[in-house]
Amino acid sequence: MTDGLAHGVDTIGTFSPIQLWAGEPNGQTTQGRAAAGHVFGQKNARGETFKFPVVALVGGLLVPWNPLADGDVPNAYASNTITFSVAVPTAGETVTIAGQAITFRAAIDADTEWEVAIGATLAETAANLAALINKQRQEFGVANGVIATSAAGVVTVKSAGTAGNAVTLAEAGTNIAVGGATLAGGTDSDAEAGGARVPYGILPHALDTTAEGYNAAVDTPVFIGGHPNFDALDLPVGTTYLEIKAAFAGTMINVQKLY
Repeated sequence: MTDGLAHGVDTIGTFSPIQLWAGEPNGQTTQGRAAAGHVFGQKNARGETFKFPVVALVGGLLVPWNPLADGDVPNAYASNTITFSVAVPTAGETVTIAGQAITFRAAIDADTEWEVAIGATLAETAANLAALINKQRQEFGVANGVIATSAAGVVTVKSAGTAGNAVTLAEAGTNIAVGGATLAGGTDSDAEAGGARVPYGILPHALDTTAEGYNAAVDTPVFIGGHPNFDALDLPVGTTYLEIKAAFAGTMINVQKLY
């Protein structure tokens, strides 16, 4: 099908909605204006969009989303570890992240948000804890949220930027060890604040507003709602699924991953 072109866009490209949408292609659109001087998204050799650009809204203009753009948001995550060894936790033992206790249970209460199931192995227990942290990532009272990964019985807890360095870790368990009292290593960009770190939406096509393309700002539709496919998005190198999910939290865009 052809792109729904807005006023000011006079070159027709093509895209297949199944590439962009992880579910029903029911994205809500609005009108925007892409700032001059940027390359948005990626095209294949046939000129078709295969990586759809995530954009931010800065000064009324759409620019490529850049999580490192603002001086008060990260260019590195603070992180530290929770390690399970020797044996799985005993029911009632806890880990505490940013003051929030998480309790290990043989069988969790579905109505209790901060309980985690003890797994049959150390690796399974660690995976269960990481899954709970990610589910509750915006509920720790931490501005940039908390996320986690697990491998071989070790959970790596992360929170963005220098603010993440203040996130505390503690444990109350015989075979549980934390890597330190807080997360560490988070840094912030020294760039000027400009809002480009906050994603606004997704363009339905790649667009070049540099001197090699339109060489001007261009009016374009922009999706501000829907269920886009993570693998179809044009994102900064290294951006993970959980990071873009967290970035769009509170918006009508719910990024999905097709397995």
